[in-house]
Amino acid sequence: MLAYRLRIDGSNTSMPGVVADFVEALAGEAGLTTHQTYWLRLAADEITTNIAHHGYRGCGGVVDIAGEIEPDRLRVWIEDDAPPFDPTLYDPAPRLAVPPCQREEGGYGLLLALKKVDEFSYEFVGGRNRNILVMRLLGRDGEAGAECPRDS
Repeated sequence: MLAYRLRIDGSNTSMPGVVADFVEALAGEAGLTTHQTYWLRLAADEITTNIAHHGYRGCGGVVDIAGEIEPDRLRVWIEDDAPPFDPTLYDPAPRLAVPPCQREEGGYGLLLALKKVDEFSYEFVGGRNRNILVMRLLGRDGEAGAECPRDS
């Protein structure tokens, strides 16, 4: 098992790039496919961006990201000290009920991102939000729940 950690300030304007680089490095080390890497990076970016904009209301705050590579999965934890927010309780139904040409911009990234990781969970522990993203690693035969065959 390999473990990595990153601590960033949520007000840092280069945060999305830092998060993307961290997740891409983890994904490369774990051997994720290009598609898996894309979706994991999108989910991590969406969570951290929401923390910075909505949780900390643009005033900055610490975001901790940790990654752990296990034999069968890559697990990424994203933690913050913002007020509690459980993304699994977000209901996009009212937004999706509006015809596409009349929909307001924004509010769809979380829905899209969390549907494309293999597992997502949330917990509020020790006064902190903890979002856990999991991508299963493909076996040598290309199995294990991934949508796409292993990229070469």
